[in-house]
Amino acid sequence: MTTTLPIDHDGAVRRRTVVASGMSATTLYRAVTAGALERIGSGLYVPVGAVAPEARHRLMLGDVTSSAAVVLSHESAAVVHGLPMLKPDLRDVHVTVPQETQRVRGNLRRVHVAELGADEVAEVGGHTVTVLERTAVDVAAAAPLRFAGALAVFDAALRRGAQPAVLAVLVRNRGSGVLRRALACASPLADGVGESWCRAQLLAAGLPRPRLKHPVVDTGGEVLAEPDMNWRHRVLGEFDGTARYQRIRVKGDSNLSAAWRAIARDDKLRARGVRVLRWTWTDLERRDVAVACRFLLGRRGLLC
Repeated sequence: MTTTLPIDHDGAVRRRTVVASGMSATTLYRAVTAGALERIGSGLYVPVGAVAPEARHRLMLGDVTSSAAVVLSHESAAVVHGLPMLKPDLRDVHVTVPQETQRVRGNLRRVHVAELGADEVAEVGGHTVTVLERTAVDVAAAAPLRFAGALAVFDAALRRGAQPAVLAVLVRNRGSGVLRRALACASPLADGVGESWCRAQLLAAGLPRPRLKHPVVDTGGEVLAEPDMNWRHRVLGEFDGTARYQRIRVKGDSNLSAAWRAIARDDKLRARGVRVLRWTWTDLERRDVAVACRFLLGRRGLLC
């Protein structure tokens, strides 16, 4: 059914576009009933399963009028800031208002009541949003994976220039041990939410805290590796996703030459007695990241 509906350049189906094309608005309602379209705002729809969650949420933000009295916050502010999150719930637009009587237009809204200081609000991309630090703490406090979610958003916030002192004050005011620990373990050196989640599982299992992006250099000064995680140059950990060979790719490299370079690098590391553990998103979902790491750290005497 959706193939007959006009779709705008951003992937949305808008009632005004449909009507302007000569079609009846009831076509939209029938498509929603049939499960082909999803309503995400006033006169705003997307084909079911055709738009990524973050892109869908950005479309929803276009249906919101933010102001000093209705401030985009939590996951919605994070989307505006471009702040990566671990398994965020992006079904509703989050706004913070100073009092419960404040009227918020539209449905698909999640309303939070809080007094925001002038230093906690900013204009970003045409929206009134909570500042980066406040946004990170709000997301961390409600993260579905708790420590892992908090660590991921704090890593990302620091990577984007959030002020550690401001984060510390906001976390202290929340009185949450989970948030305090996550912030204490956070680092701007973590590359993404997958790496953060990997590290969170290791730390939650009580394993030693690794150094991040600490290079392994041979006697000739060649950098053999700059791994995600490094335990005393004896055990390295990398969250590769699908980009294992991209780390060492040089200009003009083919996939094959990059692969051979990675194999040669690993041979040099093995010759030095260095072991490399690699994890993928599947390992994270299985929650078994810490098992092999514990065994290998124990074998290398790194658990004490």
